[in-house]
Amino acid sequence: MDEGSAYSSKLTLTFGASGGPTHARPGDVTDAQDEHLRTLKRTVALPVVTSLLSDAELERVTIHWGIDGDPGDVWISVAAAGEEFEDLLTSPSWHGGDPDGEQHSPLTAQECAQRLADHLEDWIAESRFGWGQRRIARYTLPQS
Repeated sequence: MDEGSAYSSKLTLTFGASGGPTHARPGDVTDAQDEHLRTLKRTVALPVVTSLLSDAELERVTIHWGIDGDPGDVWISVAAAGEEFEDLLTSPSWHGGDPDGEQHSPLTAQECAQRLADHLEDWIAESRFGWGQRRIARYTLPQS
């Protein structure tokens, strides 16, 4: 084999604390501290969540400002029958935001509710308490 056709490879593994990328997630600021999040919970999240989960199943619903994602990301966390659902509820970047950080309007209340309903219906069907059930969200959003 001549020197020009030789193949070599080098692999380096490093163990220890990661300096890798961070991932978007809910932050510590919730609807308990923020009026905007409280309104979003009352006008969008609760109508959808309570249409899909019984009082006996539903333990907690919280809305959070996101961190390590796009500015203005809003997350929802639902505890039901001992299980946790967590999802990005809305983001200003979804209506045409670009990777350079230009932000546009967030989802409308109806769009946000429809997206939440779709994701929560799927989660319930895969949960231990609702395994295989096809629950359909039937809700009416209050007028703001």
